Amino acid sequence: MSHVYVLTNQHQQFLSKSNEWIDGRENTKLFRTEYKDVAINQMFEANTRNVSLRIELLECALDTKKHPQIPADALSDEPLPGEEVSAENAASTGDPDELPQPAPSETPPEYNPEADPEPAPEVAPQPQPEVNPEQFPGTTPEVEPNQPPESVNTQA
Repeated sequence: MSHVYVLTNQHQQFLSKSNEWIDGRENTKLFRTEYKDVAINQMFEANTRNVSLRIELLECALDTKKHPQIPADALSDEPLPGEEVSAENAASTGDPDELPQPAPSETPPEYNPEADPEPAPEVAPQPQPEVNPEQFPGTTPEVEPNQPPESVNTQA
């Protein structure tokens, strides 16, 4: 393994192992892989999280400690303030033509009607009408109330 692939975006930031965009000066924190197909898969995953990024693969040679050597022309002129920028904020740090993306709200709504359902109003049950079997001829029960069904009487 003489080289690895790293991911960079249009703001000259590099993808870290924790999936955040950093300035690339600390090469120990960078996402890197020796396989191009793994790097392409990671590029698609990172682009899915923020579609406004233009992510590219950068092939880098390794130093003696097996860390990627980032070319000086690939690094930004000045380090990022605070060193790390999340994927949501990466779009707002560069191109003025890009519209700011609202941060997704992951907090639950203040009131959830499914969590606190309203109790059903209490209604008195209506009495069931009594049915007189003589009103409906031919519907008398075949089993007398004091006799068990036939299946109980048979003994093996």
